[in-house]
Amino acid sequence: MKKWIKVLLIVLVIGLVGAAGVVYYVYNRPHRDVSTEQGVKLTAQGIYDAFHTNEAEANKLYLDKAIELTGEVADIATNQDGKVVVNFKTNDPMVVINCTFKENPGNLKPGQTITFKGICTGYIPDANVVINEGVLVK
Repeated sequence: MKKWIKVLLIVLVIGLVGAAGVVYYVYNRPHRDVSTEQGVKLTAQGIYDAFHTNEAEANKLYLDKAIELTGEVADIATNQDGKVVVNFKTNDPMVVINCTFKENPGNLKPGQTITFKGICTGYIPDANVVINEGVLVK
């Protein structure tokens, strides 16, 4: 066998072993427990205003951080994974703060004011701010 084919095969095997190690590490790392984290306290309107005014700065402050959000429930739904999704009202009737619960929070109703803690995963301009892995605080 030619020398360059052997080198190529060795590099390929090393690459595959490395990729398998990365996949194993990512798949088995512990999940965040937002209920034990200190959350940044905001209102639904406050987080919307921050993203709407300056998305880049809001990303630095809130993206992938625990957010403790207080606001009025606009509506409640269930997503394709069977998780409860609560949309919080903002002053803009076309924009909501979309919050997905990790576990069923129980009996919630539109118009009720609640506090929710979850991980901010981003902003969809002129649509919503997305917060996932949430728990009901009060």
